[in-house]
Amino acid sequence: MPIRGEAPVDDLGRFYVDGRAWLGPADWFDAHTHIGANDPDGVRGTPAEILAGLDAAGHRRALLFAMQEPGGYPEANDVVLEACAASGGRFVALVRVDPNAAGAVTEARRGLDAGARGIKLHPRSDRFGLPHPVVDELVALAGERRALVLFHAGRGIPVLGLAAAALARKHADAAIVLAHAGISDLGLLRNEAAALPNLFFDTAWWQVADMLALMTSVPPGRILYASDMPYGPGRFTALLLLRTARAAGHTPEAVRAMAGGQLGRLVAGEAPLDLGPARGTAALAPREPALERVVVHASAAASVAFRDGDPTEALALARLACQTASGEPNAALLAAADDVLGRTQAHAARVPGDPLAVLAGALVAQALCGTPEAGVPARPV
Repeated sequence: MPIRGEAPVDDLGRFYVDGRAWLGPADWFDAHTHIGANDPDGVRGTPAEILAGLDAAGHRRALLFAMQEPGGYPEANDVVLEACAASGGRFVALVRVDPNAAGAVTEARRGLDAGARGIKLHPRSDRFGLPHPVVDELVALAGERRALVLFHAGRGIPVLGLAAAALARKHADAAIVLAHAGISDLGLLRNEAAALPNLFFDTAWWQVADMLALMTSVPPGRILYASDMPYGPGRFTALLLLRTARAAGHTPEAVRAMAGGQLGRLVAGEAPLDLGPARGTAALAPREPALERVVVHASAAASVAFRDGDPTEALALARLACQTASGEPNAALLAAADDVLGRTQAHAARVPGDPLAVLAGALVAQALCGTPEAGVPARPV
């Protein structure tokens, strides 16, 4: 299947490049992509599809690892390693293991010996919690290799962030990465994020409020760009990174490190850059109710679409929320969101019965209206 949510509406392309000129040249390195054909959630991904997603976003490299494999991970890890070897350096492997399975540490060591630069652990799909004795062994092994350990830290899991921080404290040479903006625990981790130079967060997430929380509460050097392909498109996640980082007052230098420079150092086993403390919320403007209405309804439409429900009503409410009297504050930004949503409604009408038809527009609209500090995207000349 293609990358889920990749924009079918060509005219959205102008929004995806918003902020690229401000950023300047960057070596984009995606910290979170998967391949596989057996995940019980029904999503599929191939190396060719992930490469196409990187190309569409203008990105060069990605970490690559296996989706859930109910039958175990050794064969899936071999497929990932083969894809990386054939990619001309565009893919860097993580070896995925289930710490409850026999031989998990042996399999992780085998993958690292074969060229993987880290370990992927998924407490939700592989049904484990922290602390866990085998996970401690796996993180120790990663520390020996100056490698990464990427934890799923999104929806559907109990609290794990403080336990992951304890692992980072114990194994200082391992880079602990909490995926999906660490949304399972982000509110608990401000102090740990400030104190632990080896605790990182990837941006494989879509909701603008969560991303603003990440950008303001975590030091910039601990944030790693990620897309979650094939679950989400790199063009959108790059847009969201740029707009939320600009809204939080980060510099282009810091955002270039987020986009890929810092991950490149970690994969090479180098010490991470220190880019200073968390920004805090001072750069954020007071929240504007007219914009927040669009964020809420567009986010609802996206959430329903992700779960194959009918997002029509929520999308319509998002567009109605864009209405404003001329001369009102943020009228131009609301007009840009209305343009996105109108084109999205028209596209959805051409493909009835496909909830994902609204996804690209809903995601872009909530990203725009949630970050007024980043300005209004330029209209095409």
